Parts: sequence; structure tokens; C-alpha cells
Amino acid sequence: MRFAPVLRRGAVTAAAATLAVLVAAVPAAAVPPTTPVFGATIDGHAAYDPQTTCDPVAKPGTLGFRELALRTYPTTGDSGIVRACSAAEVTEHKEGRAWDWTINANNSADHARADELLAWLLATDAHGNQHANARRLGIMYIIFDGRIWASYRASEGWRTYTGSNPHTDHVHFSFSRAGALKQTTWWTAADQPASWPRLERGASGVTVQVLQHLLNAAGQTLTVDGSFGAATEAAVRSFQSAGGAVSDGIVGMVTWSRLLRQVRTGDQGSAVRAAQVALNASGAGLTVDGSFGPATQAAVTSFQSAHDRPANGVVDPAVWQMLIAGIG
Repeated sequence: MRFAPVLRRGAVTAAAATLAVLVAAVPAAAVPPTTPVFGATIDGHAAYDPQTTCDPVAKPGTLGFRELALRTYPTTGDSGIVRACSAAEVTEHKEGRAWDWTINANNSADHARADELLAWLLATDAHGNQHANARRLGIMYIIFDGRIWASYRASEGWRTYTGSNPHTDHVHFSFSRAGALKQTTWWTAADQPASWPRLERGASGVTVQVLQHLLNAAGQTLTVDGSFGAATEAAVRSFQSAGGAVSDGIVGMVTWSRLLRQVRTGDQGSAVRAAQVALNASGAGLTVDGSFGPATQAAVTSFQSAHDRPANGVVDPAVWQMLIAGIG
């Protein structure tokens, strides 16, 4: 299924105006959720296991996924998890293992957010596992904008949804019982790295240096001194506000994930400096010059090999997470 909205305009000026609206509505810094580092072992595609009882209590895995989506896309909404037993239909909502994410399919910016999250859920991981994040979360099926993707019919991809509700005002997610109870590998895998560090005013050290370099890569002009003072707090608040997030000046998972920039050989600038500082915390001994040359590439591939990652020399979100979470 192609989710990307198709814009048809007869005039170049109208198309340019539409593009400007989309750019303003979906911040350039927005990125899908950060994927923890997993090994090759993964859950199978969830079988079809419809609602058979009534236990209208939101289950922990459903709540966890809702939190993940809303923290990543804070301008979107929550259309609910549970429904009353008196409702006539068969629905996993009655067992607390379905969630409706408020998304307007007729709004281009909303549609783009849905496109991004759904692509992230169904992407193939570094180990060749198709639909990796959906499987790890135990997602059984997804319905949106007149289409359905079902894990138990995954080989068919997106299909036309024939139900009476086309789901144009929300995305529906139904979970397996294991996914709803946090018994799938997204929640249980032992090889996940430590959580993103929480930084706020008063913090200091190498992790703050990495943060300051990443903020500079996003357009700030901080002095990189490793001290989270008033200037750094103001820069964090400015970055959060520009991305539509809560402007609290505290750096947690959402802010980290939105700051990340993939860097590789040939890149230059503050994001490369951030990577070099983080690599040095692991003993790389690099000159922090903002130039991603052979020495930096060698340090990245060495780090990846030591952490059972594909040694491609690219600092992607998974590598960033391991680097930053591993700073002492």
C-alpha cells in the first residue's frame, strides 16, 4: 500500500504553496521511533486471535505502544483502547489489546505521520527480518484509510479493507495476546542497550558534549563545554518547541531521537563531532574535527563489530543509541 499523499495542482505556485504548508506542518527534525538494538532472534508473525472474552482493561503492551507513538508524534491524539462489553461488535478493544491512534487521512501532515510510523513498523531489519518492529511488538493487524495489513496474511501486503468503517479518522492497531501483555521481544529481549540518558540543567560530562554538538547540528550555536547550563537549556527548549514537542528543557528519549542525524564517510559538521566525541568515550582516540574520514570510519566499523552490528561504517539511530547509552 502506498501511503504517501499525491498532490495534484495545475499551477507551480499552488504546488509550491502546498509544499511549504507540508514542510511547516511536519518538522524536518521528526524521525520515527528509535529501535533498540536486537539480535537476529525475532517473534513470528502473530496469528489471528480475535476477541473471545470481555476484559475491558488496557493491557501493558497496548499502553506501551500508545506511549511510544504519542511521545514520537506529540501533536497527534488518542482515540482510545477499551470499549464496553455492551458493544455489539467483535473487537480486541473489549480485551484492552487494540488502540485507535487519532489521524486524519485527509490531512496531508497527519497522513505523513502515519506513513512514517507504519513504514517503520513494517520495515526489514538489519538481520533480514521482514515487518520486524510489528512482529516484535506483537501487532496482529492495522487498519487505516480503507486498507488493512494483517500479520497472519503478511505475504499479501496491504489489502482493501471491506468493513463498514474505512478508518479515515484514526489508525487501528490490534495486538496478539503476547504483544498486549508485553511478552514479545520488543519488551523482553536481553540485548537491548541501556535507556537513553536523561539530561537536564545541572548535568555535565561527555554526554552533554554530545548533546551540545547535536544541538549545534540542528542550528544552535552553543559553546561545547560539557556543562548543561542556562544556554543549553534554552537551546533544548527552542529545539523542542520548533518540533512541536513539550518545551520542558529536559532531554529524554523523544528529544534524543529527534536530534539524531545519520552520518557516514564524507560528512562534515557538528553531527560528526558528536559521533567522534561519543566514539572517543569508547576509546577510539579520534581528533574531534567534524570530518568523517578514514579514521572515523574505522572507529565506527570497529565499534559496530564489537557490538554485533553490521560493520558498514554508518552511524545510524541504532549505533547512536549504543554510543550514547554506553557513555559512562
